Amino acid sequence: MATGDHKGTALAIAKEIGINADEALTEQELKDLPEKEFQETVNKFSVFARLTPNMKLKIAETLQGQGHIVAMTGDGVNDAPALKKADIGISMGLIGTDVARESSEIVLADDNFASIVNAIEEGRIVFTNTRQVSFFLITTNFAESVTIISSLLISPYLPLLPTQILWLNLVSDGLPVVALSTEQGHGDVLQEPPRDATEDILSKDIMPFLILITGIMVAAALFIFTSYLPQGIDKARTGAFCVMTLTQFFNVFNLRSLKKSCFEIGFFSNKYINASLLISVILLFAVIYIPFFQDAFHFTPLSLTELLTIALLSSLVLIFGEVYKFVRK
Repeated sequence: MATGDHKGTALAIAKEIGINADEALTEQELKDLPEKEFQETVNKFSVFARLTPNMKLKIAETLQGQGHIVAMTGDGVNDAPALKKADIGISMGLIGTDVARESSEIVLADDNFASIVNAIEEGRIVFTNTRQVSFFLITTNFAESVTIISSLLISPYLPLLPTQILWLNLVSDGLPVVALSTEQGHGDVLQEPPRDATEDILSKDIMPFLILITGIMVAAALFIFTSYLPQGIDKARTGAFCVMTLTQFFNVFNLRSLKKSCFEIGFFSNKYINASLLISVILLFAVIYIPFFQDAFHFTPLSLTELLTIALLSSLVLIFGEVYKFVRK
């Protein structure tokens, strides 16, 4: 707590809101400290009173210099410099001054501090969903590229035509990606420690998972393509197309959570994902079995046995994804 109020008032409020502090330091006491001791004191004490705007700003800068992510709440003109400097400035919407609101990134419309907790939870869910959607797109697109390159190394034929790749990217990927972005939190987002401010969307921690899933998708697609190739190039491409499509569908379940099993969060707990996958499966059958689409995309109908074989092979993506999460725990 960094406030301009009297020391006794600051300690009383700190005790009321659950800040464990037996002593508060004033600006005068802080100003007399050498720089090194000042930095240690800022980390050691939790309540500071009788502060001017410049001292609040200095405390925020010191904490940031030590690698902390600083959030600052305030409502007055004297809070504006620290609100502006903080990584996240939070001002009051009802009682806050115009200067404080303009200096902050978040304005609490109801002046309720509990809204900060809700905002943090929603923000973490949005970041997690953005990351998981990015992983999904990277995995599927990288798998398509590696499949094409690998196929050309072992045969003179492309495993997928440009129009088929376009369908995969726009239709097979499109609906599940939108649905995946609606995933709700699984009750553990507030238990996670804050992320590093410089952390990227794509982190090195996820690379083993991406390599594993991409490898399975590529291996399955190439296996089906080479197995069906003696029956005709269109049949082989149809099989490879189905593998790439179904592995993507199974990977959606993997990426609903990078830590929790689908059996733990429930396969059908996200109605948007369920609906998107149902529509995508219907479109898959349409593009393979309706003559107009067969001619347009150069597909050949597959038998029920062939479809079930491809579906079973594609499910390895989900199986290995679950094994990866279990081992990682």
